[in-house]
Amino acid sequence: MIVPVLIAALAFAPVPFRAPVRALGPVPAPPDTAAAPGDPAYGTSDRLRPQGERVAQWLREARRRSPTVQRLVDRIERSDVIVYLDISRNLAPNVAACLTWMAATESRRIVRASFRMTLGMNDAIAMVAHELQHVVEVIDHPEVRSNETLLDLYARIGHATGTNGLRWDTADAIALGTLARLEATNGFRPAAGADVRKGT
Repeated sequence: MIVPVLIAALAFAPVPFRAPVRALGPVPAPPDTAAAPGDPAYGTSDRLRPQGERVAQWLREARRRSPTVQRLVDRIERSDVIVYLDISRNLAPNVAACLTWMAATESRRIVRASFRMTLGMNDAIAMVAHELQHVVEVIDHPEVRSNETLLDLYARIGHATGTNGLRWDTADAIALGTLARLEATNGFRPAAGADVRKGT
């Protein structure tokens, strides 16, 4: 039996985000694995697939208000990874969002980014950036094609946030979630030439 790996962002607090990797129960299969036409409501191709209006609105607003999110989206659109974005009622009380491995085909890798329903808009934008950065980390490592190789990746590029070897985060996801929230809340823009972390 394969136990899925979950990359989860803790509920927002005015400190850097942390995204532990945890093992949970089985993950439902995606609705389909074939390319789907883009949705003009949020203006992407088949790579980003919001499952419902609330998360679609979060994605639209994140792209509009955060240049960091838009750069992450652009990178994902040019990749082999499909991302389902949805609302989950089953997240642990201290988890605001998570990225879960789903499947791989010859030409596509498929992940799911799930978000807590009660997120406010600014927190949702931060969580979208945080999880999309984790997607970019998967894109950057084509060897990631299963739960096991996803966990191996975070053991290499991340830092442990727990003692069981299944909880990890990366500096880039923390930084970009924080940056996107600043962009969304007060229009902050990094200075020209500033390091806005890889993937952007």
